[in-house]
Amino acid sequence: MGLTAVVVAAQHGDKTSMNRLAEEAEQRVYAYINRLTLDHDLTEELLQQTLLKMVESLKDLREPELFWPWLFRTALGKVQHHYRAQGQSRRVQISALEREEARDRLARKSSDGLTFAARKELTGIILQAMSQLKLNYRNVVVLRCVEGMSYHEIADVLGCKELHARVLFFRARTALRRLLSQRGFREGVLLTALGLFKLVTSHTKTACATGPIQAAYLQVGILATVVGAVGSRLGVALVTFFGLLTAGVVLQMFVAVFVVLMFVVLCSAITLYLEWS
Repeated sequence: MGLTAVVVAAQHGDKTSMNRLAEEAEQRVYAYINRLTLDHDLTEELLQQTLLKMVESLKDLREPELFWPWLFRTALGKVQHHYRAQGQSRRVQISALEREEARDRLARKSSDGLTFAARKELTGIILQAMSQLKLNYRNVVVLRCVEGMSYHEIADVLGCKELHARVLFFRARTALRRLLSQRGFREGVLLTALGLFKLVTSHTKTACATGPIQAAYLQVGILATVVGAVGSRLGVALVTFFGLLTAGVVLQMFVAVFVVLMFVVLCSAITLYLEWS
């Protein structure tokens, strides 16, 4: 039975289907919340709140095929509410992360071409960089690169237009690249860093994938790139520069037209003067 059919059956009171949904949701939502909070204890607390909300509100889901975006939106709401209550919606602390487990997972074979020492160093840096991202940036990176969601699905989670989801990811990607470059890592290391983040933030209770992150996940499209760049500091500076340049050209054209008009008026006056004299 497909997921949509399971959701529909659970909505109609089938306990077996509801239990199956709860089991699958527990695995995937735990990983999602853990990647947003980087805190095991907090993740457990918010996971239980999310699952309870799922059971209470599942009957209100009008599009069963959108179960995962709906559930992730519910989980995100729990995370946002927690950080608003704590007054720390922008950053998280990574001290509560299970570092020993992360090291064990890091020791697995990897095809990223890095030595163990380099992989270990990069892991520490990507964890720190992700913790420094705004929550909405960290969220869209996790949804896109770790969960592998389409921009349409991400827009459903965020409750926004697809273009906004693309622009948000563009800005999050730019911010993450900047944080990595400040620590001496080159441009091309982003995919490897995200792959390590995905690996070390997985948990033994989850069956979530630890496979490679596709380069295509980093693409946002030309329109989103332009809109995202315009909203950045560099974009604002460029727009301002070209705006001033355009204004200068317009001013020059205005002056040129004014001079021509004055020349025509002067010539007309001289002509009239000569005719009357």
